[in-house]
Formats: sequence, structure tokens, C-alpha cells
Amino acid sequence: MIGLDRPLKPEWIYNILKIMQIGDKPGKYNEKFENIAKELVGKEGKRKVRTIIFRSFLYSFQKNKSKIENNIFLELTKNYDLNYLTPLFLLKLIMDYEIVRFIIKKIEVSLDSQNLIFSQLISNKMVAEHGDRDVVKRSVRVFFRTLCNFGIMSQENNQKFKIQRKYKLSDEQTRDFIKLYSISFAKSNFIDIDEIDKSMLFFLEDIDFDTVAKKFNNKCWEYIRDGRRNVLLMRN
Repeated sequence: MIGLDRPLKPEWIYNILKIMQIGDKPGKYNEKFENIAKELVGKEGKRKVRTIIFRSFLYSFQKNKSKIENNIFLELTKNYDLNYLTPLFLLKLIMDYEIVRFIIKKIEVSLDSQNLIFSQLISNKMVAEHGDRDVVKRSVRVFFRTLCNFGIMSQENNQKFKIQRKYKLSDEQTRDFIKLYSISFAKSNFIDIDEIDKSMLFFLEDIDFDTVAKKFNNKCWEYIRDGRRNVLLMRN
């Protein structure tokens, strides 16, 4: 099980992707990232954060690590700002880390009526299910801090967190989420809207997928809906 080693900030992801050029060697941006993430202390900490970002937002889209190849995020950073991309960054991390999806499922059943959650409670549940491994406990801590950095949670005290908001996606953001889901998670051009992994949707306000599917029909995909099917056939 791959853990999430360090908390991330969306501006770190956006600012490094924004300056990347197709064909460059990724190593060219190591020092540039250190200048972007100035609040990080220590070479090792910066290296680990950079590794997470490069792995999810660069290397997961290409087989060869020697040169930067184009991908959906490099395209999006050319045309959209940080606010537009922040939810998509979080969704990509959820897609990439199985342990994060497990954590979300525990959060969903552990929230109280005031949207409060105790990180130790989630950690205990994760340990009970997956074993008392450092990767499990560390991933809970790191994911909670990442959610704070993404504006989803606030930290009330050492253990208590509160869900402050959920992202409301525009039709265009939903379109790009579906594209990303097809590429990075389903790894298929065939998407059953009714079977989208629910952990992807937990930090989002309700999405009218049918409206979005119709809006971008024959542009981004072919939308097929009948008595038995509610699917998208993605276009390249």
C-alpha cells in the first residue's frame, strides 16, 4: 500500500506545472520547485513533496521519465487559474491513492452532526482494518493536513477537524473531472456515470451528471442513455 508522505498545497502544484515546458528534462525543475515551496524546510522535505507532485501530475501520464510529455494538467494550466484547478488537483490525489479513498470512507461514516471529525478516531479505524503500520497513521495525518491546505477542512485543535466546505464544480470542471477519471482511474474510454467511485464525490456538492453529459455530447464524448445504460464513450 502506497502512503501519502507529505501534505500538499494546491499552489505548489499549480505553480510548478504552470512553468513546465514539453520536452524539458523533469530535473530542470527541481530547484525551481524549491523556490516555489519556500515554506518547506529542509532539502529532504522538499524532495519528498516534489516526488509526490511529479508522480501524480507528470509521471502518471507518461511511460518515460526522461522528458516531459504533454498531459491534461499541463494543458489546463495554460487556460485556467488556480481556483479552477484546485478541486481537480485534489480529485487526482484521491484517484492515485487507494489509502486516501479508504480514509474518505471512514470520514463519511464518522462525521457528527456538526461536520466534526477526530483524526485519531479515523486513524484507529484504519489501523484496525489495515494494521498498525506507520504508513497508515502517517497517511491519515498527511491527508487531513492536505484537506486543510485545500480549504476543505479547518483544524479546531490537535485532533479535531471540521469540514468547512465542499467544492461546487462548474459544468466545465465536471467535464474535466470526467476526462481525468477516464484517463487516470477508470483507464477506459467507457464510463458508466452511475458507477463513478463515490469516494471521488464526497468533497463535491451534488453534480448533475446528466446535464453535463448532454451539454458536451458529441464534443467530448458520445452520451448513451436508455433503460439500462447511462454511459459515456469518450473521444480522444
